[in-house]
Amino acid sequence: MIFSKKPLASLITCLLASTYVSAQTSQEQTLEANVEVITVQGALTATPLSKMATSISVLDEAAIAQRQAQHLEDILNRAANVNFASGASRGRFIQIRGIGERSQFTDPVNPSVGYLVDGINYSGLLAGASTFDIAQVEIFKGPNSARFGADGLAGMINVISNDPTDEFTLDTQFGVANYGSWNIGAAIGGAFSESVKGRLSVHQNTSDGFIDNIWLGRDDTNNVDELTVRGKLNWQVSDDLSLNTVVHLIDVNNGYDAFSLNRDRTTLSDEPGFDTQESEAVAVAFKYEGLEFANLALQTSFMQADLGYGYDEDWSYVGIAPGWEYSSTDYYFRDREDSSFEAKLSSKNSDTNAWVVGLYFADETEELTREYTWLADPFESQVDRVDLALFGEYKYILSESQWLTTSLRLASQTLDYVDSNLIDEKIDHTDWGAEVSYHQNVGDNSMLYLSLLRSYKMGGVNGQSLSKVDDEDVAEFRQTILDNAIFDAESLIGIEFGIKGANQDGTLTLDFSTFYQKRDDVQYKNSIVNGQSFVDFYENSTDGKNYGIEASLHYMLSESLNTFANIGYLKTEISNITRQDGSNIDGRDQAHAPTYHINAGVNWQLSDSVNWLIEFDAKDDFYYSFSHDNKSDSIFLVHTSLDYQAAKWQVSLYARNLFDVEYANRGFYFPNDPRDEYLPHVWEQFGEPRRVGVNFKYQY
Repeated sequence: MIFSKKPLASLITCLLASTYVSAQTSQEQTLEANVEVITVQGALTATPLSKMATSISVLDEAAIAQRQAQHLEDILNRAANVNFASGASRGRFIQIRGIGERSQFTDPVNPSVGYLVDGINYSGLLAGASTFDIAQVEIFKGPNSARFGADGLAGMINVISNDPTDEFTLDTQFGVANYGSWNIGAAIGGAFSESVKGRLSVHQNTSDGFIDNIWLGRDDTNNVDELTVRGKLNWQVSDDLSLNTVVHLIDVNNGYDAFSLNRDRTTLSDEPGFDTQESEAVAVAFKYEGLEFANLALQTSFMQADLGYGYDEDWSYVGIAPGWEYSSTDYYFRDREDSSFEAKLSSKNSDTNAWVVGLYFADETEELTREYTWLADPFESQVDRVDLALFGEYKYILSESQWLTTSLRLASQTLDYVDSNLIDEKIDHTDWGAEVSYHQNVGDNSMLYLSLLRSYKMGGVNGQSLSKVDDEDVAEFRQTILDNAIFDAESLIGIEFGIKGANQDGTLTLDFSTFYQKRDDVQYKNSIVNGQSFVDFYENSTDGKNYGIEASLHYMLSESLNTFANIGYLKTEISNITRQDGSNIDGRDQAHAPTYHINAGVNWQLSDSVNWLIEFDAKDDFYYSFSHDNKSDSIFLVHTSLDYQAAKWQVSLYARNLFDVEYANRGFYFPNDPRDEYLPHVWEQFGEPRRVGVNFKYQY
């Protein structure tokens, strides 16, 4: 697909001009009655999206329902410049504006893009990212450490489930689709008394998956089996005091049999893998508004997760080639515990010079056991992270239409790492995140902004255990790992200009931003290769550059017809990476950073009870990795949904990837097939094929 920047530039210019002119002509009334006010909950204080000086994609219940999404990965393509790599049974690894991890094996990972659900830190744990009973998904783009700390280097995904309501409500859902797929969910809640409200949701998502294992004669070795339970209890203790509790239970028991020696959707594994998560989490939020000068908010959370991930390492069976007796599995078991505490004071009045100050503490422990066929004993490691931070924000009013916002986060972090390879390291790290933003209202419902930002991610330790190697090679491999045991922290500095606005009658809304980001001491994954054996480890390059634009447009052509478009354009560059084979990729694009990304569609209200949606996702090709130069194909996917509403019932017929396009979202390059004497190939994990189904919903 050939993509021209000139039409996009012309479109943005026209939209900005029309938005500015229409805002100037509206002098007699505010537009809140005509324009939906979206509140961003992930900011230090809840703030309207139209007043946030940063690029944020907000996906609400309607957007989730339109995609008939059961999991977060089903809707990520609706956000410009957001990409993901499966790396397991699900899209667990997110990249925003080309920055983010793509896999995890032995080494502990410091995420570049974090993941929060109801204020609980699930960074790296996206297997159980159910979208049932979710009110809002907020995708913060660009440097966000001032808000979220070390996990916000490149952005943050903040998910908020539905709150209890004053009235009794019941929401149910049941759906079936091809590939043996079905889902069922129910959410019930309401007021128990004048002061206590509660809500409970349960959702089960099941599928055979999209893989046929022709050796075992099974079509369910890459299956999906995901149970999610969420509960909320809100207690208004007094006029000034509230106490809100959240409980999560997640049980994921997915298969993992995704890579094929035939390089298609058929596998030959005799020992298919798994991808599991059993986690329990609780968060308690305390808010007191009885102080004369400020509001006090306290939140504490605890999460425990047992994680399992494993695969058939040879992707084959004994006897696949003459004399072939090789058989190997590679299993990873993690036990993770996260606890956090945050205290925050915020000024009473947000309309004048407003402020926030706070303290944050987090403690994370992760124990790993790797059971690999060619290790004499299991590899074991333990990593302990402690994060202590002071943060604050100040809003300074310059005039009726202008204001400045400054945010600062000062962090002290420690990491203790020990493993059975005799690596014992401790890292003490101090860093800071900041944001300075200038805002100016233009008319009644448009805002221009300019922001300077800095974010950070602490360094880490390489604990990669050895692959199968000859005895004489062990010392060389071990010494190479020890020489690269520590890698440095990474920082990201950015500048962003944007406009958020709407025309007079609210039929046109636009959110546009252009950004430039400079990465220092880029953390990237390198490899040591020795025949069929290889070891991955992290190190630092000098710097990288990421710049581009993002635009979100909604336009109502008539009362029954509205259109939307989410457009991203991204250019990236990496410096000073020399691979183990001696090749240098100075100036090359970064991995998983497609140049263009477009999601656009039309909603047509055919009658009072029937709505038809058709939309498409277009994405440029991108490099799979820094360690090789192979790319994905560009993609163009079409999705459609026909919804019928009758009283409290809704029936939806839908098709995602309508034309059954084959595309991949993860790729490797190495030799692995004994049938062709180990010629190197690109091995790809494919995205969702044509998914056709029907969903039934009932709301009371």
